[in-house]
Amino acid sequence: MTVRSIGNVVSTFRDRFNRTGNRASGQIVFSATGGNVSALAPGNGYTYHTFTSPGTLSVSGGSKTITYLVVAGGGGASGYGPGSGYGGGGGGAGGLRTGTSSLGPGSYSVTIGPGGSGGTGLAGGAPGTPSSIVGPGIAITSTAGGGGAGPTAIGNPGGSGGGGSGNPPALGGSGNAGAYTPPEGNPGGGTSTAAPNYGGSGGGGAGAPGNGGSPTAGGAGGAGSQYPLLTGPLIGVPSLAPLSGYFAGGGGGGTYNGGTVGPGGLGGGGAGSPVTSGGNGIPGTTNSGGGGGAAATGTPNTVYTGGTGGPGIVVIYYPS
Repeated sequence: MTVRSIGNVVSTFRDRFNRTGNRASGQIVFSATGGNVSALAPGNGYTYHTFTSPGTLSVSGGSKTITYLVVAGGGGASGYGPGSGYGGGGGGAGGLRTGTSSLGPGSYSVTIGPGGSGGTGLAGGAPGTPSSIVGPGIAITSTAGGGGAGPTAIGNPGGSGGGGSGNPPALGGSGNAGAYTPPEGNPGGGTSTAAPNYGGSGGGGAGAPGNGGSPTAGGAGGAGSQYPLLTGPLIGVPSLAPLSGYFAGGGGGGTYNGGTVGPGGLGGGGAGSPVTSGGNGIPGTTNSGGGGGAAATGTPNTVYTGGTGGPGIVVIYYPS
């Protein structure tokens, strides 16, 4: 049997096959839509679907190997109130999970975890909320960041743990609550030194543990993890440009009576209150998963609130 060519059909078929590797007719092409930023191709060879709020990724056609970043909401930090002579703990960063998966046709549900609220007065911070992507053949959930500890308390566990109270001994909360490999986060800072009137410890970050407080300073939040392919301009979230691709930094600990405030960890961790004589903590950066910074102590009979944890984010990307 012979194939009859009409015009230049055979040549067209051969040319298309050589260029695409698919049959000229009936070819199966991967196509995906969804996200606050959908199918963004900024010129670096990748296509991005960025979710900063819940949504659905819809895939049709063939399958494709994608890379995902799933960051949970960061934990809130401790407040400050009358009767506390020491700083509270910074919030732990939201758990960060990344890896590859093959996505085929279907609908994939994406959730974005809000950050935990900061504690008011003597209360510790609330945990964040998990983020996830779930659909045919994939179920990835990152663990919420742990809340920073209030007076006399140990930091709370989470994706990254919250920082411990400045009233030693007060250890930080444990990280990597889901026991994932690689770990999704680190412990919060703490101290076992039996002395009063310490600054609070920093929350853990995706890349490093939080740091313990001291008599003169709140502990720094642990650094997050950096992903050069996921800077704010590349993923279509300009507000994240200053983070240079870092996500999930821990919140800084609260200072004690005029000491140095605890800085937030790289990746959106909020700093402790900028007012060393008493003030509210700084929130984690929106869509970074950073932990909140703790309130400062020092002003008598005044109540302050810890920083809220930063909401999480989900990014799905693949070669264009």
